[in-house]
Amino acid sequence: MFVKSGVVVEVRDLVKIYKYKGGEVQALKGVTASFMPGTLTCVMGPSGSGKTTLLNLVGGIDVPTGGHVNVGSIKVHELRGTELDKYRLMNVGFVFQALNLIPTLTALENVMLPAQMAGVSRQESIKRAHELLRLVGLGDKANRYPEELSGGEQQRVAIAVALANDPSLILADEPTAELDSQTAKNVVDVLVRLAKEHNKTVILATHDPRVAVNTDRILRLEDGRLVGEVKPIDLERSVTVSTPRETSVTLSEIIKIKIASIEKEMRDTEEMFREKALSIEEFYSKVTKLRLMKEALTELLTSIGSS
Repeated sequence: MFVKSGVVVEVRDLVKIYKYKGGEVQALKGVTASFMPGTLTCVMGPSGSGKTTLLNLVGGIDVPTGGHVNVGSIKVHELRGTELDKYRLMNVGFVFQALNLIPTLTALENVMLPAQMAGVSRQESIKRAHELLRLVGLGDKANRYPEELSGGEQQRVAIAVALANDPSLILADEPTAELDSQTAKNVVDVLVRLAKEHNKTVILATHDPRVAVNTDRILRLEDGRLVGEVKPIDLERSVTVSTPRETSVTLSEIIKIKIASIEKEMRDTEEMFREKALSIEEFYSKVTKLRLMKEALTELLTSIGSS
């Protein structure tokens, strides 16, 4: 079904400035990062932090004000016009929060469309679309229209659409928004399989830490800057710490205990630095990691409280 493997994606000193009447907004401020084949990378951060902008620049939907975007051997930052159109069609699969499914087409016809736009024959497009719908667990829903599918099923159709031309790179922008926890997990499981079993390069932007813990690495953006990285295993350890066996101990309580523990460790680290027991590099590295863990756990706590 898939021939193309993932590619190395590198962004360097990436800047994006949006100008408007009376001023400008700098959405990205010199972001440098790399993304590897066979991995699912999560980009997290508050609204307005630059997550969508980053994905749009990597995907060729927008062009950077400065810096470089290299996707394999393609210098995306140098592409314009029809070159960008071709790059998007043949190299990138997009999964958006807004599903972009055509309501008058069946699931099968929606998945066929990108392949036909790329010049694939109708017969081959039909075959490929059926295979992709089976891959996302919707082989029996091929003739359903979007309105006849649940939100989670629509999102999985959108993933199949994104895979129609066997892209090396898959970009998913808030693909689990508005979905319940189990449905969101089903969607993320598909993205994980694409990375692990098919060696695709997958980049996922999300607010939801429950989604993030299923990825390989988490990059955090704040105010247009990349402020650090945390491994999901750190989050998993954070919420599976040893606790009393009484069933009255809830996940929220476990997270609060861990946050308190992190805050104490941050205070201890600051004291060690004042006493010159840590170098500035050691202090910055440790405090940054602790802060990222605390922020991720705080977001998790908030999401649990609102679910």
